[in-house]
Amino acid sequence: MEKIVFLDKSAVAPGIRLPEPSFAHQWVEYDYTDSPQLVERAEEATIAVTCGAPLRAPELAQLPDLRMISVAMTGTDHVDLEYCREHGITVSHVPAYSPGTVAEHALGLLLALRRKILAYHRLLDSSEWYGEGWQTNVFLDHEIWDVHSSRIGIVGMGKIGQAMGKMAAGIGMDVVYYHPTRTDSDLPLVTFDELLETCDAISLHCPLTDSTRDMFTLAELRRMKKNAVIINTARGGVINEQDLAQALRSGDLAGAAIDIVEHEPLRPDEPLLELMDLPNFIMTPHVGWSSRQSMQGLMDRAIQNINQFINGTPTNLV
Repeated sequence: MEKIVFLDKSAVAPGIRLPEPSFAHQWVEYDYTDSPQLVERAEEATIAVTCGAPLRAPELAQLPDLRMISVAMTGTDHVDLEYCREHGITVSHVPAYSPGTVAEHALGLLLALRRKILAYHRLLDSSEWYGEGWQTNVFLDHEIWDVHSSRIGIVGMGKIGQAMGKMAAGIGMDVVYYHPTRTDSDLPLVTFDELLETCDAISLHCPLTDSTRDMFTLAELRRMKKNAVIINTARGGVINEQDLAQALRSGDLAGAAIDIVEHEPLRPDEPLLELMDLPNFIMTPHVGWSSRQSMQGLMDRAIQNINQFINGTPTNLV
């Protein structure tokens, strides 16, 4: 009988139905499992399910029965893939399970940032608005910028990036793409220099790789247009967080909206949390993927990957 351990069930909303695997099994689940807890909790497990709980080589080496890891996400940077390849552990994931939902979140962040929606909400939630001369319907505390007719540069040309491009074009934006290694495409491509110097907004939809890590440091952020903003719903390490904080504090960057940080789970000492007082900064806790519909589809496919592995026809292999 297979023993399946779901390492971080709390990553899935309570209303999401987990399909029953189609074979005889023992199912064990935990709200969240960090590295020091992994060996004890996954002991004798043959299959592990993880959304974001880490599976690194030192712990994997102590789990000789583990044969398969089902990543209930697209990204797999929390799993030591090299160790798994060397030791015959099959790793599957769920590619592009709902590209539209992440793109919607990115577009929502962009609109909220440009229209200063949260800043004006906070204004009315404070005592500042009814000071001297409060009898007015005109509030000019925070500068608002139109989104239509502005140029957006999308980093990444996968399904999420293209979904974002279609949505942005639908509200009248001029859409261009940048890819760190590709130079030809049916999509309108620009160079990195053009991306930085001509785009009013940059939205990140790329994996974290050697070519994308620290793609945006203080130097790149300062090269962006003075009134430009950046949106990150991809991976935290694509933007250097300390440099982003400096650029926002100094006024070198007009605004940023972030749904992902470099070190997850989010920690109380996360440096970007120190920016929450800024009207030109929005941060959400990695929820861009988590609509009700996408989470259900995600878990359906993660369990399907397990069924297919047991049936000898594994799919969605990393």
